[in-house]
Amino acid sequence: MLPEEVLQKYWGHKSFRPLQKEIIESALANKDTLALLPTGGGKSVCFQIPALIKEGITLVISPLIALMKDQVESLKSKGIEAEALYSGMHYNTIDRILDNAIYGKLKMLYISPERLKTAMFQERLKKMNVSLIAVDEAHCISQWGYDFRPNYLKISELRENLGVNVPFLALTATATPEVAEDIQVQLNFNAPNLMQKSFERSNLAYKIEFTEAKRDRLLNYLSQNSGSGVIYLRSRLRTKEFSDFLNQNGISASFYHAGLSSEERSKRQDDWINNETRIICSTNAFGMGIDKPDVRSVIHLDLPDNLEAYFQEAGRAGRDELSAEAISFLHQSDVISLKERVEAAFPPINMVREVYQGICNKLQLAIGSGLEETFGINLFELAEHVSLKLNVVYSAMKILELNNYIALSESMFSPSTLRIKMSHEELLSFSENNVNYKELLHLILRNYNRITEGDIKVQEAFLSKSLKISRLELEKKLAFLDKLEVLTYKKQSKNPQITFTTPRMDIDSLYFEPGTYVNRKKRAHDKMEAIIKFATKDSGCRSSELLTYFGETETKRCGVCDLCLNDINVSLSSDFDTAKKEVKAIVKNEPISLKDLQVKVNDGENPEFVINVVQWLLDNKQLRLDQLNRLCLE
Repeated sequence: MLPEEVLQKYWGHKSFRPLQKEIIESALANKDTLALLPTGGGKSVCFQIPALIKEGITLVISPLIALMKDQVESLKSKGIEAEALYSGMHYNTIDRILDNAIYGKLKMLYISPERLKTAMFQERLKKMNVSLIAVDEAHCISQWGYDFRPNYLKISELRENLGVNVPFLALTATATPEVAEDIQVQLNFNAPNLMQKSFERSNLAYKIEFTEAKRDRLLNYLSQNSGSGVIYLRSRLRTKEFSDFLNQNGISASFYHAGLSSEERSKRQDDWINNETRIICSTNAFGMGIDKPDVRSVIHLDLPDNLEAYFQEAGRAGRDELSAEAISFLHQSDVISLKERVEAAFPPINMVREVYQGICNKLQLAIGSGLEETFGINLFELAEHVSLKLNVVYSAMKILELNNYIALSESMFSPSTLRIKMSHEELLSFSENNVNYKELLHLILRNYNRITEGDIKVQEAFLSKSLKISRLELEKKLAFLDKLEVLTYKKQSKNPQITFTTPRMDIDSLYFEPGTYVNRKKRAHDKMEAIIKFATKDSGCRSSELLTYFGETETKRCGVCDLCLNDINVSLSSDFDTAKKEVKAIVKNEPISLKDLQVKVNDGENPEFVINVVQWLLDNKQLRLDQLNRLCLE
C-alpha cells in the first residue's frame, strides 16, 4: 500500500500534515533520518506508517511508559499488532512478547531504553526481522539536551546486531541546532539527514504577565476568554487547589498528575478531551501524546525549568491552527524558586551516596543483589531516614539514574497485580477443597486471560463488587492466597518504582565522573538563565526569541505576543495602517533615508510614530536597508 492509502485506512485522513510524507518516504528509502516536528506535528504517524508498509518489525524506543501504553492500545484498537516492553514486567510476559516479535506476529514493538541492554532482549533481537528503528523523544540521547537519558546511548549499538542497512528514524519536538547535530552523531547516522519543520506557530500568541494576584488574574482571564485549556503547575497539591478554586467559581475544572491511578487519569483525560471538563490543572505529566486540536489556552502559573519544556507545553494550544494563547501569570518569587530548584537538582556527591545507601538499607538489599529487580519506595520515609529534604533526595535519585545505577519510572502509580502460581489442575483441586475461595478464584480465571503467564493488572473494586463483599475482605482473601503461594498479589502503590540496573554496590565503589557532573550543572544553569531572560524581556518579540533559541535566525515579529502588542500598540489603529501604506508608497519610488522619510510622512508631524511604523515594516520583512542605509522595499 502507498503511504496515503495506509493513512486513509487506519487513521481516516486523506492527506498528510506538512513534512510528514517526506519523513515517511525517507524512512521507506532506508535513510537515517532526524525529524524535528513541533508539538502536535504528528510525529508518531511518521514511524507507524513505514512500520506497516515495511516487511518485518519496527522497534520503537521511548522513555515514556504511559505514552507507550497509550499508543499500543490505540494501535490495537485499529487492528494493528503492537506490544510494549518496559521495566517491572514479569518474565513470562516478556518472553511471550519477544517470541511474537521473532515469529512475525507483531508489526511494532515499543521498548524502553533500559530494556535494550538486557541479555534476554539482546539474544532475541538477533532472531528478529527488524526493518526500522524509531527513536522517539530523540533529544534524550544528547548530553546537550534538557532531558538526557544515559540508557539512550545504548541505542546505537543495536545496529551491531542488526547491520547497517536497518535505518534509524529519530524524532523530537524540541532540539537546538547543537542537540540536533549531536543526535545524529550519537546514533552513527550513515549520512547527515535533518528534516525540520519551522517551530513558528503564527496562530499562537505567547504572553507573560507578572502579577501579585495570580488567582484573581486567572479567574478574570478564564471569565473573559472561552474554550478548553490546560493550566500547568509545579506541584501535585497545587493542581488540586487550583482545580477546586475554579470549580468554586463556576468554571468546570479537574486535576491530573502521575500520582493518580491509571483509571482515574484516563477518565479525567477523556472528560477533558470530550469537553465535559473545560480546564485541566496539571503537572508536566499531562499532555504527551494527547491530540486535542481545540485547546484555546495553555496557562503557566509556575516557571518551567527551561525553554524546551515551555515550548513543548505551550505548543499544546491551537493545534487546529485557529487563534490560541500561551499565557503565563507569574510572580517575581517564581524566578527565585526556579533558581532554588536548579541548585537543588545538583546535590553534593556525598549526599547522593547517602541516598543510595538509604535506598539499599530500606529495601534490605545485600551487596551484589538486586540486578533487574523493581521496587516501590516511599520518598517521604526515605527522606526522613537519610535526614535530607525531599527534593534533594529525588534529585540524588536522578543523578544515580544518570550514572546507570538505578532506573526511575516516570509514573508514581503502580496498579494492583495478580499472578496464579499453580497449574490449572492444581488450582481446580485447591478451589474444590477450599470452598471459601472457590468463587473468587473462578471469577479471576473467567475475567483475566493469561493470568498464569505473568502479572495481570486487577481492579479490587470490580472483584469485590462482583463477589458482593467489602474491599477489605477481598484484600484479606487475596493476601491469604498469596501466603499459601496459590497466587502472587501485589497491592497498588503510589510510590516511585525503581529498578536496579547494576547489582547493589558498596557506596565507596560508586563512581561519578566529575567533568560530567560539572558540565551538566552548567548546562542546567544556562538553560535556566535562558528562560528567565525570555520571561523577563520587556521589548522585542517572544516568538522570535523562541525561534532564535531553536536555531531559526531569519525570523519576523509575530505581532500578537504581549511584547509586540506593547511595542506597536498603535498598529491596532487605522492611523497606523494608513501610515504603513504611505511609507511603502514613498519607498516604492526610490530608496530614502529615515530622516527624509520622517519629513515626508504626515508633513513631518510625530517623527516617533514614523519610527514605529518603519520598525514594524522592517521586522516583518516588508522593508530592508540598502548598502547606504536607505530604506527600500523588500
